[in-house]
Amino acid sequence: MLQSETFRDRGVAIQKTIPNLIFRQHETQGSNKMKTLAEYKDATRKAMHQAKADCDADAFIQECRNIAWDKVNQAIKSNGQINWGKLPKLIGQNTKISKDVSNTDSDLEIWGLSLAPHFISGFNTCNGLSNGCAKACLMFTGMGQKFMIASDGEHKVAVARIIRTILWFKYRDQFKLRLLREVENKAKALKNKGIAMAFRPNVFSEVKFEKLFPELFDLCESLDVQCYDYVKDINRIVNNPFKGKYNMTFSLSENNALFIPTALKHGSNIAVVTDIPTNKAKDKKTYKYAIPRELTIEGITLETIDGDSHDARFLDHIKNAFVVLRGKGQEIRKDETSFMRKVF
Repeated sequence: MLQSETFRDRGVAIQKTIPNLIFRQHETQGSNKMKTLAEYKDATRKAMHQAKADCDADAFIQECRNIAWDKVNQAIKSNGQINWGKLPKLIGQNTKISKDVSNTDSDLEIWGLSLAPHFISGFNTCNGLSNGCAKACLMFTGMGQKFMIASDGEHKVAVARIIRTILWFKYRDQFKLRLLREVENKAKALKNKGIAMAFRPNVFSEVKFEKLFPELFDLCESLDVQCYDYVKDINRIVNNPFKGKYNMTFSLSENNALFIPTALKHGSNIAVVTDIPTNKAKDKKTYKYAIPRELTIEGITLETIDGDSHDARFLDHIKNAFVVLRGKGQEIRKDETSFMRKVF
């Protein structure tokens, strides 16, 4: 049986349903409630300082930074122009964005821009970060795992992400022209094969491209390329000038739950990282443990979407929903901040 009641939270009408399931439905466990904007800002400020200190003290990150800077300097011609043949491509694919896209009904390829997150490059690319997301960041999962060093002693993936970030901050005009060219070339090549393209500007980062690089979205619209991202900065969702071109899903951390009603009001679903195991079923494609039908977080109960079925959030037909993600990587299992919500 389900017991339902309607309540209004911060001006957003939500249907609150309390199901009788084996999951911890009434409230995810271990949440850190941020009751005021001042508390959120203070927690974010402290998290940014901690992330910078951690990166600056990490010998592996320092070595990757040094290699990246050397490669960038070697690629700069005497006239200040970049020799792009000496540097990694700006756009690419990885398991984070291409996961099970075959589960959709579309002939679709997802491409993205993988910058280095938060302070890994020495520049900050994540203004909305929290301690939990910084420590559990997927930067160092998959092909980015720290032990995956090439025979020449370099970590190719980490160095490439840092190079792109350096170029964005130090050679922005040339970066923009190159990115536009790569997106256009890829979109046209895929179109010739009858395949649609989607683009994720922030695979690991949260740069305000909608303000800093509006030409990107104009180009994508002309090429019929859908852009999308997971976003922690609620102001980006509220002020998104490209709502039809740039789909944003609010990304929940341990310190930003107070913005859930605002995100819902502006049409964004809420992505939440959970402790549901990542074990695959016998078919090696589907997951052994399904997500719950509904979740309650900070007193708000919403229908759910399995965010691991594919990454193309703009294809989600259910609105006002929690997008449930299974926590991935080794670091997430050590989480003590409540970034990963306990529902299993």
